[in-house]
Amino acid sequence: MSRIDLYGFLGAGLGLLIGMIGHELAHARTAVAFGDPTPRMMGRLTLNPKAHADPLGTVILPGIFLVSILFRAGIGFMFGWAKPVTIHPNRLRNPRRDAVLVALAGPFFNLAIVFLAGIAFRNSTSFRVLEVLYLIAVVNSFLFIINILPIPPLDGSKVLARFLSPTAAMKMEELSQYFFLFILALFLLLRGVLANMAAAVYEPILGL
Repeated sequence: MSRIDLYGFLGAGLGLLIGMIGHELAHARTAVAFGDPTPRMMGRLTLNPKAHADPLGTVILPGIFLVSILFRAGIGFMFGWAKPVTIHPNRLRNPRRDAVLVALAGPFFNLAIVFLAGIAFRNSTSFRVLEVLYLIAVVNSFLFIINILPIPPLDGSKVLARFLSPTAAMKMEELSQYFFLFILALFLLLRGVLANMAAAVYEPILGL
């Protein structure tokens, strides 16, 4: 058996690329649709990865995951992020409601990708194609689960902030500076829990 998993690498790579770029594009398009032109002014209404790439979240961290999959040493955790889209809630037509919808647009884009991969998975007979679709679904399940967690500056924290007092929301936002520490803690302490949560998403959708 080959020690190189090219199709796993391809599936995870496509899953991360589509998931990260599409996630931020979904935020941008939803914000513009609800009245905030900021994403358009900042050139974020595009599929061009250069407009969304973050050196650590889009290149370095996903690269580590992809190399581990390529050499069949998966580390049980798949995550990455693109450069956050700047939103001005006060420019939205209904700031309190629309800010929540903008925040949810990203993770629910990832969930939609899982469903699309699931439809294709259930109708494919090629083992290689199945492997690629499986990894696309797995990656986007992780992106969905992690992004809805109430950890600043993830989308779940932005939803939670709309239900907190201004002071509490500001204090939570200040915790964004410790984001990488939060992600490291998730990886080291809760990797198995997150893997089970992600499996609870993709397994029934893929029909496993």
